Parts: sequence; structure tokens; C-alpha cells
Amino acid sequence: MRKYKSFPIIINYNLHMQLRNKHKEDDFYSANQRDEEKRVYIETTRTSDETLENNMYRVEIDDYESTVFRCLETIERNAVGRMVLGLINKQTVVWIVPETDAMKKCSCAQTNPLDYVPQKGSVGRGVGFGDTVIQFDPKLGDDTLFHELVHAYRYSYKKFSPICIEVPPNTDPRRPQSSCGSSEEFLAHQMENIYMSQANRPLTLDYYYSLDHESPGKDEIYDFLLGRVDRLEALKYFLRHEYLAMLAAHSLLSADYNSFRDYPMLEAKFLQDNSLDALPELAPLQP
Repeated sequence: MRKYKSFPIIINYNLHMQLRNKHKEDDFYSANQRDEEKRVYIETTRTSDETLENNMYRVEIDDYESTVFRCLETIERNAVGRMVLGLINKQTVVWIVPETDAMKKCSCAQTNPLDYVPQKGSVGRGVGFGDTVIQFDPKLGDDTLFHELVHAYRYSYKKFSPICIEVPPNTDPRRPQSSCGSSEEFLAHQMENIYMSQANRPLTLDYYYSLDHESPGKDEIYDFLLGRVDRLEALKYFLRHEYLAMLAAHSLLSADYNSFRDYPMLEAKFLQDNSLDALPELAPLQP
């Protein structure tokens, strides 16, 4: 277990604890004992593999925790990364833990509250706030970890509240169709692109949409945003309600790509092209 400098982040290699306790969580879920399921999950998250078999996993522990530490150092050296790290609520803790093999199949990371609110009939752990858990494989890179830290920041201030945005049709018949994506992923992706631009690294088009070719330029991404009004409405929403977006718009001026800084230009072009007087912000979901 290793704390990252003065930031409220703890790197905890607990892979074998996760594997040993997974059946307990599953059994409690099946028995509808959700509080017990969560208790085991929280205890597992906070326990290091150092406690097992006379620290027999110390090589794995050192390798994972040192690699993630260096990944966080890369993030901190970037002005956008320092901004997000510094904004995470210091009254909370971000736990970074390894992914199991099952989780690695999606080639993605995941962030959720530690003290999540169980949802009836769902194994999802995305509802809640406060301390967070990031399941992360270092092979995914610092850009992915930065993306997840944006989610952790939002959870740390009880601001993580997804609003529906358009997503492309699902081509996998094994998965349910949905036309609803998450504004939280849109925010994290926009911040990720600004982070990458700050370091002069390749950008990506969108969290949900992809291109046949890699590394779209700023103009191509802005054209994409202009062609999807809900993305522009999301930019406007976050500029009005999210301090991170406001800060990015006014302080991250050197990055070539910065959709929050350039939003007035994007809105003006959209209104002109569509002969409109005003653009609403993305409407929150009704409770």
C-alpha cells in the first residue's frame, strides 16, 4: 500500500484479496444481503496483499504500485493533470487497485464510490459519492488513469450525475440496445483530450464514437461536436455548473485543443450555420 505524495490517493495492490473474497460478495448478492456484500467489498479494497502468506506477493505488489506511482507522476507533470489532482476533495480517498482478469477483458478502467448505494437487481456500483475506487491496469496508460481521476474528482464532491447523450447503435447482438450515453464520460473525455493536447500527444474523437483512422486533429473533433447538438449542450452545461470546466476554459490556454476555452466560437458557428438565436444547455434527467 502506497500513498501518492500529499494527494488523497492510495495505490493498493490487492488482486489476491479480490479473488479470494469475490465468492463472498457474489453469495451475499445472491442472498440479497447487499449491506454485507458492500462490507466485504470495502474491507477488500482497504486491505493489501501484503497481509497474505507472509507477504509472498511482495514482487507483484512492488511492481504494480511503483508503476502506478510513476503513472501518477506523469500526470502531475502535465498542467492539466496537476489541476485535476489538486481539485480532488482532500476529505476523501481515491483507492487505485488492480483489475482482475475478468475486468481486463474490456480493455478499460472503472471508477465507482467505495461506499456505493446498492441498486435493486443490479451489480452496478456507480451510485454514491465520497471515497472512490479506480480499478486500473497500468498497461492502459496515464491518459486512461487521468480520465478516471476526473470521475473520482466528481464523485468526491457528490457531483457525479450522468445526463443522457447520444451514442451510436450497438452492433453486438449479445448486448442490450441503448441510445443513452453518459455526460460524465463526455466530460472526462474532453478533459482527457485537453490533457493529451497539453503534452502534444494524439487526440481521440469521442468516448462513444471512433474513426477508421487514428489521431483526429482539433478541427475534425470540433466539426464532430458541431454536428451533434447534445455535445455542444453538454459543453455549455459543464461550463455553467462545473468548476473544472470553467477553470480549464480560463487557465489552460496553451493547449491547442480546449473545447471549453473554444466553446463561444463553437456555439457562434453552430447558431450561424443553423439560423438559431440561442442554444440551450443539456437538460438534467428528471428524478
